[in-house]
Amino acid sequence: MKKDFFTTPMTSLTATLCDFAGVQPPEFAAPVCGELKNALISQSGVDRVDRILMYNPDAVADYIYDRYYDKFAPCEKIAPVRQRFITVYPPKTPVCFASMYTGAQPEKHGITKYEKPVVKIDSVFDAFIRAGKKPCIVSVKNQSMDKIFRGRDMAYYQEAYDQEVVERALELIEKDEYDLICVYNQSYDDSMHRTHPNSKRSQRALDLYASSFLKLGEKVNTCWQKHDTLIGFAPDHGVHRMLIGLGNHGSNIPEDMNISHLYGIIPKKA
Repeated sequence: MKKDFFTTPMTSLTATLCDFAGVQPPEFAAPVCGELKNALISQSGVDRVDRILMYNPDAVADYIYDRYYDKFAPCEKIAPVRQRFITVYPPKTPVCFASMYTGAQPEKHGITKYEKPVVKIDSVFDAFIRAGKKPCIVSVKNQSMDKIFRGRDMAYYQEAYDQEVVERALELIEKDEYDLICVYNQSYDDSMHRTHPNSKRSQRALDLYASSFLKLGEKVNTCWQKHDTLIGFAPDHGVHRMLIGLGNHGSNIPEDMNISHLYGIIPKKA
């Protein structure tokens, strides 16, 4: 059965995050995603948050989410709003994350292939800084999220690999110093490139993504009780299996372009 492309642009996420945080969105951001905004308000009764935690697992396609739904179903208890997005082309990691956090198309932010220059245009991180808020990025060292948003007056945490990234993020949630924390993991992307999207190794990486998100959500519930928090499970692009068998991405096909995000608002506890 032929798959259709989703129609809601991922670039609408930036302005939506800013809207919930009461922050003026970046200069070139696409308009707010009304569908996501309304669903989150309906879910929580909250229309303004003072903390945002974004978990960015690399390469989880919409169809992969469906195929391994049992792995991810517990995540929906924390983030029950599933938003289907179409990512930007080409669906390569630095291209997609640059668009996710500027709200702009690749031609505007300047990353149009697999390379990792610093994004010069306005981003969600700049918007938060202007508003007097503190963002930070926690990433595997030298990967896209570690490199492309450098040069801002904010904190960057570089870690060896996914487990260390999550451990650092848990520490930062407990310290409660940042208004926006973006957490990047990559083990599924690595596994599917070396094997294929449905290999046992790749499935174990998906398990790690799900368990990491649950750990982060549990820590938010424990340590951010004084805050209204928006939490998101937000992959950058999808994946397909090539004829030679290995996993890959970068094509203008639904398998690479269609992604599902999960969002939820955890209200503060009076």
